[in-house]
Amino acid sequence: MTGGDRFLEIEGLTFRYRRAREPAIRDITIDVARGEILLVAGPSGCGKSTLIRAMNGLIPHAYPGGLEGSVRIQGRETRETKLRDLARTVGTVLQDPAKQIIGATVDGELAFGPENLGLAQPEIQARIEEVAVQAGIRHLLGRDTAALSGGERQLVAVAGSLMLRPGLLVVDEPLANLDPETAAHLLSILRDLAAAGNAVVLVEHRVEEALEARPDRVLYLEDGRERYLGPVEGFLAVADPEAVKLPFEVILARARANPSADPPRIQAAPPASDEVAPPRLAYRGVSARLGDAEILHGVDARFGAREVVAVLGPNGAGKTTLFRTAMGLLPVSAGEVVVDGAPIVGRTVADLATVFGYVFQSPSQMLFSRTVREEVLFGPRNLKFEAAGFEALLDEVLARTSLIDLEDIRERPPLTLSFGQQKRLALAIALALRPRTLILDEPSSGQDHRTSTAFLAAVRAIAGIESLYLITHDVDLALTHADRILLLRDGRVVADGPPATVIEDEDRWRSCNLRPTSLMRANAHWRAGRSGFLDATSLARSIVHEERSTPGHAGGKEGSFSSHDPGPE
Repeated sequence: MTGGDRFLEIEGLTFRYRRAREPAIRDITIDVARGEILLVAGPSGCGKSTLIRAMNGLIPHAYPGGLEGSVRIQGRETRETKLRDLARTVGTVLQDPAKQIIGATVDGELAFGPENLGLAQPEIQARIEEVAVQAGIRHLLGRDTAALSGGERQLVAVAGSLMLRPGLLVVDEPLANLDPETAAHLLSILRDLAAAGNAVVLVEHRVEEALEARPDRVLYLEDGRERYLGPVEGFLAVADPEAVKLPFEVILARARANPSADPPRIQAAPPASDEVAPPRLAYRGVSARLGDAEILHGVDARFGAREVVAVLGPNGAGKTTLFRTAMGLLPVSAGEVVVDGAPIVGRTVADLATVFGYVFQSPSQMLFSRTVREEVLFGPRNLKFEAAGFEALLDEVLARTSLIDLEDIRERPPLTLSFGQQKRLALAIALALRPRTLILDEPSSGQDHRTSTAFLAAVRAIAGIESLYLITHDVDLALTHADRILLLRDGRVVADGPPATVIEDEDRWRSCNLRPTSLMRANAHWRAGRSGFLDATSLARSIVHEERSTPGHAGGKEGSFSSHDPGPE
């Protein structure tokens, strides 16, 4: 690779934030060439976000601290280049699109960057048309950005970056906000950009999906250090499957190579929900509008008082809108919403928040107070909880969300926390009102595979939480944790039932922009006729245990499974 091929060059990069005790990244040396996709993976807190800030110049221009080494874009040192000039060549798509979008309309958002660079209006309009088609958002033109779903905002953020035609595009964990089909479309956009001679850096926990972009190399970080840099095949051999989501066949091969001496513990399938008991939440012919657009169309649905329900469907299908009506955050235009047997008409949002703890997809939308302490106690104060118990309540909810060990967490400004920490703070805020049901919008967003799994396990173990409703695009998370799956498409319920039943109709599954995953295929192949889904590690251990328990079985090849195979029909 010649020097002219390298668009981005990082050499010996170490950075410590001004108030931090230890560096966030240490001695990183990488380069990214024109026409190359670099996938950056690693567990939460490994330094990925810091690396992105160094690439786009926010470090050192916006984040002061101790910087060693160099970062060069097209041969120019970022520390010696103004952010305005870097923005012309480096595009960044943030993990949380709510922090990136500032335009009132989609068209205004797309025009914002080129207008600030002084481009003529005819050129801007031509770019808007080109980029809207490229990003698949032409149908969103003219819409208010406030009325968009989280996934739609993510695509608009991508399109906004493309408006400046950057030579390097850095995309930070976009897949959690996108339905699987739209995620695949975004990955194809990234591959096309690379094919056109651009450099692309994709930061993502969900490696199985990210591999569809056909990255040329992978940088794997742990504790701020390079653990691996090279081709995909070598990365799959060293990556921690509990930290990043790997294809199932990789996990199975690992389990066969290093079998556990202990038999796998397989949790029994949950009992069927009691249909006689009144539901916690019910919709009776509910329609709802956002502005001029009707989002929900005559929805009938029930959510049990003691079950885990996952709601899946395409971006913009109405998943978040559905639960906003339950919280009284959005009025219904027809039908009624019923909570614990009574319509919610006349009940306040504050009152309903003691029933439902709602954790937004974008946690920053919940945060407005000066400190974490004030944020957590805002609700209890307004609902006249006993003030004498506030400190104990604060300690309790911070401990339950694994935030209590963070230094000076109570007095930290909430918006200085990382995205994953903000997500846990949003849960702490919800728990402070002692709800009986939690509604989690994209709970795995901002969390690595290990953290999101532990997060859900911890939530389910919280005393007093009777039911859990999930809005998610993470198919495997839904299948392995939910008692029931509800599919939404175009504001209507198209399926509702146990996971194994809902996925039987693959045409319907795909019509909701969902795709079969390697874990889905593996569960169908290896657990045919048995109820319940196993997570990847448990399923792999179960397979290896059965192989080793079968007399004369050599293991390894018989009954092998590949996610690239169509699987059993």
